[in-house]
Amino acid sequence: MKKKIIITALLALVAMTGQAQVKCHVEGTLCDTTQGNTVVICPASVDIRVSDDYITVKADAQGHFSCDVETDKMSLYNVFLHEQWERGSWRNENFLVENAATVSLCFDDNTWRIVGGGPEQTLKIKMDEEAERLYISRMDAIEKQAEEEIKPRVEALQAQGKNPEEDSWLMKRNQEFMAEYQKLYDEFRAWELEYYAGHPMQYLLYDIAEQMQYNDNRHDEQKTKLMNLYHSAYEDFHPDNPIHNTILTLEAAWKLKPGRSYIDFEARTAEGEKVSVSSLCRDKVAVIDLWASWCGPCRQHSRDLIPLYEEYKDKGFTVIGIARENEVSSMTKAAEKDGYPWQNLIDLKDELNVWQKNGLSFAGGGMYLIDRDGTILSNSTEVDELEPLIRKALGLAELPPSGWKAEAQQNRVEPDDPSRPFTDFSVVYQGKTSRLF
Repeated sequence: MKKKIIITALLALVAMTGQAQVKCHVEGTLCDTTQGNTVVICPASVDIRVSDDYITVKADAQGHFSCDVETDKMSLYNVFLHEQWERGSWRNENFLVENAATVSLCFDDNTWRIVGGGPEQTLKIKMDEEAERLYISRMDAIEKQAEEEIKPRVEALQAQGKNPEEDSWLMKRNQEFMAEYQKLYDEFRAWELEYYAGHPMQYLLYDIAEQMQYNDNRHDEQKTKLMNLYHSAYEDFHPDNPIHNTILTLEAAWKLKPGRSYIDFEARTAEGEKVSVSSLCRDKVAVIDLWASWCGPCRQHSRDLIPLYEEYKDKGFTVIGIARENEVSSMTKAAEKDGYPWQNLIDLKDELNVWQKNGLSFAGGGMYLIDRDGTILSNSTEVDELEPLIRKALGLAELPPSGWKAEAQQNRVEPDDPSRPFTDFSVVYQGKTSRLF
């Protein structure tokens, strides 16, 4: 009898491990339904183009909506309108899904607002209210004043057929507004970090994970400050929270720049077998080509690689393709249509987080040129930039200029003024003369 009870208990425990551990109720109101009435709720890291891990709910005639979110851990979620997303321009907001909590949302004036939530979300709401009082309202006031002063003058100048950029007063006033706004914005960012340091909250961990996915160099300074704060004060804050692994992975991806070492990760073959990328490019100069069947520019860059691959594949060069897809057939059909001669792996429905690990966030794709020792040589997607680096890494001689570069160099006309030898000259290309300054 005891044995039966123990077995039953163990089976129940096993069943529970596969169930959601966090259940959260989400409700809200669309005060403005002109933008749409289909609410999308999904993990902040999910791209709904390649994942079905999201919820859609229709608002009723009064604009009210509600749903329940079940997940295995407290997570940062995202809300937006599907109709706006389909039009390619949408407003969104993040919120925390916490166990046994009710999250209240409001959409008004084309803006989402978090009205209420669980304990951690409540800490963030309090912080946001303080930020609004100290900084955000003042920044909004600067924007409003700038529009009231500058817009009428711009319209008046345009009505007169004049170029507003040639109006010295207008340009000076615009610069003053920009400087005033930037100063306040920088103060806000400094205050935000100080607040996080003095008021520990798990929301910062999710905020860091979100901001570390931004793939633009202009965010580097803020990302450096966030990671400094993380390592100094948050590394051991709720250490059981798996978001720590995400942050450290994103930090590694952020460091994927020329001159640094590339990372290793796994992707699957079309047959479902896991393969480490390093095992496929060992002792070779390689391009890691991250693409997707639905990303037109990615596929064009991949097709551009084919001549390079054919030229150097027997000299120690290879290409490893990895597609981000919702179906395996999408990858195989696109690869066959485009004629990729190299092996292509897949990250199906973001199962292995390949794009996150490569710091690509919601981008369609990207490329990394890797030397034999794993050093990143380039993250360019242009073959004209990649080929010289490939040849150099393979120990091959530099190619002479060709195409338009060769013709322009051959037909260069030196300037009459020797004091401007490098900036003032003409070139002849395809029978046309162009003067460059």
